[in-house]
Amino acid sequence: MQLICGRFLVMVMIVSFFISTTKSLSIRSPALRVIKPRSTSIALKMSSSSSSQNKFKISNRTMQTLDPCVILMKQIISQHEDKWKDDGIFSLAQGVVHWKPPKTAYEALANAAQANLDENMATAAGDGAIIHTYCPDEGYPPLIASLKDKLEQQNGLQSPHVMVTSGANQAYVNCVITLMDEVDNDSNHEKESPQEMISKCVVFEPYYFNHVMAIQGVRGGNNCGGIASTDDSKSHAEGLLVGPTQQGKPDLTWLRSHLEEYKKPSGSNGIRMVTLVNPGNPTGVSLSHAFLKEIAQLTKEYGVWLIMDCTYEHFDIHRNNRDVENPNIPYPCLDQEHIIHIFSFSKGYAMAGFRTGYLAFSSKNGSEGKGTLAYEQMLKTQDTIAICTSRISQMAALGALQAGREWVNDQVKTLEVGRNAILEAMSSLEEIIGGTGAMYVMGKLPDTTDDKQFASSLVEHFGVAVIPGSFCGYPGWIRVCYSNLPPELCLEAASRLKRGILELTKK
Repeated sequence: MQLICGRFLVMVMIVSFFISTTKSLSIRSPALRVIKPRSTSIALKMSSSSSSQNKFKISNRTMQTLDPCVILMKQIISQHEDKWKDDGIFSLAQGVVHWKPPKTAYEALANAAQANLDENMATAAGDGAIIHTYCPDEGYPPLIASLKDKLEQQNGLQSPHVMVTSGANQAYVNCVITLMDEVDNDSNHEKESPQEMISKCVVFEPYYFNHVMAIQGVRGGNNCGGIASTDDSKSHAEGLLVGPTQQGKPDLTWLRSHLEEYKKPSGSNGIRMVTLVNPGNPTGVSLSHAFLKEIAQLTKEYGVWLIMDCTYEHFDIHRNNRDVENPNIPYPCLDQEHIIHIFSFSKGYAMAGFRTGYLAFSSKNGSEGKGTLAYEQMLKTQDTIAICTSRISQMAALGALQAGREWVNDQVKTLEVGRNAILEAMSSLEEIIGGTGAMYVMGKLPDTTDDKQFASSLVEHFGVAVIPGSFCGYPGWIRVCYSNLPPELCLEAASRLKRGILELTKK
């Protein structure tokens, strides 16, 4: 009886925590969660006196890094929430899902907490039940073992090295810090400018803004607003090169040209890594397995790392990434030494607040392999930034895995109604990309339309929020997420979006 009461108390505590957290983030309508603007608004960075800035300076890299657009949109939403207090503002901005994590995740939390409340249970369970101490830098051993099984069975990666991170964003920052140099050792110091000597990372526009922010913050790069389509000069690009796409598909001719341009006499390359998100954020496009093989071969040929962000692996709607040679693998990845894969629990398993992601490195050629070397050296970065991801989050992630991929697939199926409604709502726009992968659709606004002002007007006058394309390197476009709301609310949000587009784009 005492044990049952203890378990009940633990469950009440956990449920109360999540309810109180949700209430603190929610506005009157269940359609939206809002973070109140910070007292030190982003806009205030320009208000300090020049004399003060000269004394207490902020790094140029940080000052030149993109503003976090999700926070900016939430600030705009909060400015108009009183106007929409009865009907609520629907957010189609941030990439979140409308469902909750599987029950197995919460059961894992409850069991872990109970084991730590009960001294006898904790002693019997040993180190595996402890939640208040560090775990190994690479991750909680039972989770690491389960992830290796998952990666082999569901992704076709054989015995990979695995590192658990505080979300996929930290995984990417780990890659930038570990793989990119301040000055490339093979640079020609007499002929190359300081900007040209910095090792480069390629992203493709429209790009995922947090990837660009990571590169800007660590290695610089203030030329990120549509550089590929307007100015191909590299003189100010610093650590960032932005390549073009065609209907969301990266231009490999452009990539080969730049890989050739940055090739060093020593055989190395000034481009250190290429980043690809598939299915795409913000494009909403799912690339074919044949295309992935092509870009993998190209980066291997030039000795360049390929970072594959697979955050949306569960959202390959039409299985574009299907490998005909291995049709039973749900989301096949390429097991090659120079490819590092990034995964997340935030989307399919709806665990964004737990901040749990992971990296997978090839173990081919053992201790002499490139993947092994990258993994071992990245542990330095991991130990510096996080030491390890929270044990309790990793335990919840282990519980979530027990629900299985089919559980996630069932949730993803609920997005079809909203996706179709959003595509129809945006059909009057000149051009649309996406809807085949991830949870996004992008639309091109009429020429000369300010996408930031357009997004602000949508919130104020139509009660619906989207992301301006400018933050993705695509000014004049918008990104719309269709997974934020359950189907019935997404239909209403789509109706508002359609009215807003028709009204705001009238000539």
